[in-house]
Formats: sequence, C-alpha cells, structure tokens
Amino acid sequence: MKKIISIFLIVLLMFSLFSNVVLAQDFYRTNSFVSQDDIIEEVYGLYNSNNYNGTGSRATGLITKNLLKLTKTTSSLKIQAETLCSSDVTKCGFTYVKLQRLINGTWTDYTTYCYYDQYSQSNGLVFLKTIYPPSGYSYRVICEHYAEKPKLIFFKETQTIYNATSSLSF
Repeated sequence: MKKIISIFLIVLLMFSLFSNVVLAQDFYRTNSFVSQDDIIEEVYGLYNSNNYNGTGSRATGLITKNLLKLTKTTSSLKIQAETLCSSDVTKCGFTYVKLQRLINGTWTDYTTYCYYDQYSQSNGLVFLKTIYPPSGYSYRVICEHYAEKPKLIFFKETQTIYNATSSLSF
C-alpha cells in the first residue's frame, strides 16, 4: 500500500511540474508585445542606457534608464520607448517620439506617426505603438527622454536625453 501511494505521489508531482511549464509558456505568448516568431529585425537606440542599477552617468541623475527600440514584423513596425526616473521626479516621459523615413538621403518626420508631450506623473513611462507605414522606405525612430523635478518655489530641475535608433528597411 505504501508503494502504491508513493508511486501515485511521484506521478502527481511530475504532472504538476510539467503543467506549470506549459502554462508559463502560454502566458508569455499571450502577454508579450510582439511574438518572437513575428520578429524579422530589431534596431535599438544608439544612446540606450545599459545600466539597470539606478545610478547613471548623466549630470543630474533624474533619468535612471532610457530605452528606444524599433521592431520590424511581417506587416508592421513596433515602437517601444521607456523612460525611468528617480523617485523624486514629478514629470517623466518624452518630449517627442517620431518615426522618420529616408527620402532622397534626408531623414524627414513621417508626421502621421509623430507623438508629442507624452508624460506621466510617476517615475516612469513606457510608450508602445504598432504602426503600419508604407513599405519601400528606410525607417528610424528618434525621441527625447524627459524628466522634471521641482526645486525652490517655482524653479524646476530638468533633464533631457536624445535617442535615435539605427535604420531598417520596411
């Protein structure tokens, strides 16, 4: 009897371990911004912070992490931009996030996909956008990360960081 119970418990334990792995994979597939199978190419911001411990090399230290990424899928482009700020910041986000395309050797704003004054009142903002621009062009994304903190009376301390991705053909 003890042997039957122990075998039953082992089988039950093995089943529970494998079912958790399968459920976790399903959760990842349904909750990700872009499915890994759809990604054709990704380009990252040239001035992304590679620092995740909260201390930056910037002058004021209001922005602790900045990220910009452009992802090409089979039918769209996906923009991901993040600004994380220190805890005493009252305004955090982006002055602008712009999609640009290369026309006759010059980067021009593709005004349909330009976003201005994207801020949050917390210490972080994540900007995600899926766009469907015309194909046959090279595209890039530029942005300006922004943070603001109150000082004495009506003075404010601000920090901005420019960022741009490499180009990709769509």
